[in-house]
Amino acid sequence: MKNLILILLLSFSLTISAHEKCVTTNVEKVGEYKVKVIKKNTCGDTTVIKIQVFLKKDWDALQKKRKQRNKKRRNK
Repeated sequence: MKNLILILLLSFSLTISAHEKCVTTNVEKVGEYKVKVIKKNTCGDTTVIKIQVFLKKDWDALQKKRKQRNKKRRNK
């Protein structure tokens, strides 16, 4: 019984991680101080495109915070 439960949990986790990524992110440099971020979500029936413009300094700070969060998550 334990083996059956373990197999079911393992197969469930593998199917979740095997899903295709629906969100793509493109980063373009606009001028010397700005960055344009285009997020394209193709999940579901409609395609959603979100365009944001950040200052380069702010975008670098967001990326640094994201990397630090990922490091903390991996170390736990």
